[in-house]
Amino acid sequence: MGRLLLLVDTKKKTQMLFYTLLEWDYIYDQKNLHDKEKVYLKGKDKIVPPFRFGVEDVATKMWFHKLAYPGQCLTNSHLDIIFYYLRKKGKYAKEPKVKFTTTDCLFFKTIHVLYEKFIAQKKNLSLITAQHAIADYIRGRKMLCGSPWHLCDHVFFIIHMETESHWILGRLNIEERRVYMYNSLSTAMKDSAAIKACQPFAVLLPHFFALFDEFKKENKPICLDPFEVVKVDGLPQQTSNDCGCFVASFAEYFIDMKPIPPIFDVEKHRDRLAVLFYKYARMKEVEFIDSEDEAPPKGPKKNLS
Repeated sequence: MGRLLLLVDTKKKTQMLFYTLLEWDYIYDQKNLHDKEKVYLKGKDKIVPPFRFGVEDVATKMWFHKLAYPGQCLTNSHLDIIFYYLRKKGKYAKEPKVKFTTTDCLFFKTIHVLYEKFIAQKKNLSLITAQHAIADYIRGRKMLCGSPWHLCDHVFFIIHMETESHWILGRLNIEERRVYMYNSLSTAMKDSAAIKACQPFAVLLPHFFALFDEFKKENKPICLDPFEVVKVDGLPQQTSNDCGCFVASFAEYFIDMKPIPPIFDVEKHRDRLAVLFYKYARMKEVEFIDSEDEAPPKGPKKNLS
């Protein structure tokens, strides 16, 4: 059949996306016209070998389909990979504009579990220790391309509101002791739930910071009072299930020190992300390039004696 791209719905994608993905055979399953979870014929969804993206391998074309097309929810995998490359962008830039790091989706789950125990045990401070996984995040040891938080001015949090099936972005300004909450689906009820989802960060992190002398050495403010949670107003709003794309874009605009536009072309941003990741993965495949933290794990050393 040759190299053929069949678009999987009636929306016209940009020429850039069309020609970049032209190398793939998009085999469309006519029986599943309206099922966004079953786009490809059986056996035609695999990427062999999987694309390596540092924190995770991508083994299905459906991963790119969900990223490229508006109205589809991004998964933990999408956001963990996107934020990993944002960390790389900040860490290895010749002249970084903003001193920042990010967390991942596991961090959100970890701090929420701890917060529930903390509240259930009447704010038991003995739960907050330097041996806890959260302390390892703060040291910059828990993730690829992580940075110690005491060397950063901002920390981005990926926050999933499970009952609402909705992603929001949190940004801690360490100097101001504020958590800024970015919500692309702002209503009184949603904002109230979003602020509540930020409370574990606001309440627990000051106690963790107090465990580290490094914050004092960097003249970072240390106080056990909770961080203030501030809603960011004037943000563009989603009209479909595009909250994950908004979260990634809000973070990138801030990192690049660019204002968030009032009108947000979600299809354009999805196209760009899908194309960048696809082209990068293909380049690594063709040129056999792997950065040190994306290379496959080395096998055990052989005993040459």
